[in-house]
Amino acid sequence: MKNSGFSFGSLLGGMLVGSVLAMLFTPKSGPEMRNEIKGRVGDEVDKVKNKVREKADKLEEKIEEARCKCAETL
Repeated sequence: MKNSGFSFGSLLGGMLVGSVLAMLFTPKSGPEMRNEIKGRVGDEVDKVKNKVREKADKLEEKIEEARCKCAETL
């Protein structure tokens, strides 16, 4: 069971490498392909940023609730 995480990570890494190679060997021009890759990477970075922002906002709400509870007990 310990190796299941490593296996899953290897699977994801292999899929990523395979998809990048497939995109690089398509019959598009170099600048066109680079722009497409840049756009896709930018989209994924934006998704990650949004998820991190959402989690940070939830954490901030929980902290504020805890502060309010502490203030009520004093």
